[in-house]
Amino acid sequence: MCPRLNDMSRYRVLADLYDELRNIRVLDRIYDYAIEPDPISERAHEIRQRRRKQILDELARLKATRTERVMRAMVGSAVGVLSVAGYAMLLYLLK
Repeated sequence: MCPRLNDMSRYRVLADLYDELRNIRVLDRIYDYAIEPDPISERAHEIRQRRRKQILDELARLKATRTERVMRAMVGSAVGVLSVAGYAMLLYLLK
C-alpha cells in the first residue's frame, strides 16, 4: 500500500474521531444544562461517556503509531548514514 494513501486514510480517521468527540461534547453540554434528568438521558450520557473513552484510546493509539513510524525512520536513516560513512572510511584506509 502506498504510504501517502495510508497517511491520508489515517488523517481521515483522525478527523472523523475528532468530529465525533466534538459532537459528544456538545451533547454532554446539553445534558449538563438539563433541569430534570430522566432515565433515558442518564443512559444516553453513560453510553456517550463510554464512547468518549473509546475514542480517546483510539486517538492515543493512532498517535503512538505515528511516533513509532517516525522513530523507525530515524533509526533507519542513522544506520544508513553510519553504513555509508563506514564504507567510505574503509575505502580511504585501503588506498
